[in-house]
Amino acid sequence: MSDLIEGYFEAAEKGRHRPNARPKRNCTLAHERDYFIRLIRPRFGKRPVSELTRAEVQRFLDEIGVRSLATARHCRAIIRQAFNYAIRAEAIDKNPAQLTEVARGKSRERVLSDEELNAIWKVLEAPGKVVGLDLAPRTALALKLALLTLQRGGEVVGIHAREIDRRTKLWTLPGERVKNHRTHVVPLSDAALDALGGAFGSETWAGFAFPSPRDRRRPMTRHALSRAMQRLGVAIEIPDATPHDFRRTGATAITSERIGVPRFIVSRVLNQVSDTGGAAAVTGVYDRNEYLSDKRKALDAWAALLADIVSGERRPSNVVHLSA
Repeated sequence: MSDLIEGYFEAAEKGRHRPNARPKRNCTLAHERDYFIRLIRPRFGKRPVSELTRAEVQRFLDEIGVRSLATARHCRAIIRQAFNYAIRAEAIDKNPAQLTEVARGKSRERVLSDEELNAIWKVLEAPGKVVGLDLAPRTALALKLALLTLQRGGEVVGIHAREIDRRTKLWTLPGERVKNHRTHVVPLSDAALDALGGAFGSETWAGFAFPSPRDRRRPMTRHALSRAMQRLGVAIEIPDATPHDFRRTGATAITSERIGVPRFIVSRVLNQVSDTGGAAAVTGVYDRNEYLSDKRKALDAWAALLADIVSGERRPSNVVHLSA
């Protein structure tokens, strides 16, 4: 089975894994390979594909699902897509993952409290001071940057020096690196630039900010960030916190009366272009306005609020008045 899935990965890199597909992003392929290497290959790697049954795949997914439904869904998707690719290539004639099922998890609603944000930030500032916590300083900086910018974990760990304009304080994510395949520009607060400076480690920024410890030519995986956050949560007794909770927490704070930014602008910060703020959907398709000034005000205000939370101080008003 290993050869079949490796063939699927090779095809996906070129957009040939299904009809009219575009090439999969490198970060997506790295994510899928991680699941394959850690979970799928040890279980099925040596099995002839013609002998693999739906019942075996279902048992595998059920076992994985006990620990994580999301992981089970990812494994099912990889196996299903690989076999579909092989069917189209006329290498096999059945897909044992086609009728398997994984229960849907509940939509997360976790919003971190000020006390939790305070505790998390202090660990990220000095991870080595927490007894029993295995958290590399650079990984701590990646988590800090995810919290400050509210971008997706995979986008954060994949930051390359060529994406950063230090003069204008902008981070430009190319379309192949983002979920909706559209270039996304993120204004960087001073605190975010400080975190990046710590990650690059010198005045000259080059390469990946958060390289893989095994190969500096590649970034660390999004999984590494999630696992680090899990270890951090266990160490300071904040259960079930994930890097994605940063986005929900930041968005909630920014749209609340604490900052007062319209939801439409926050959707632009988060790069959720489907949210047109009540406008017609077609408007969202044709509107290429980056709203940089408004996004910068929102993220600067969020960084200021985080600083207040960590310091225990409160400013007279955190409300940001955006121009009409």
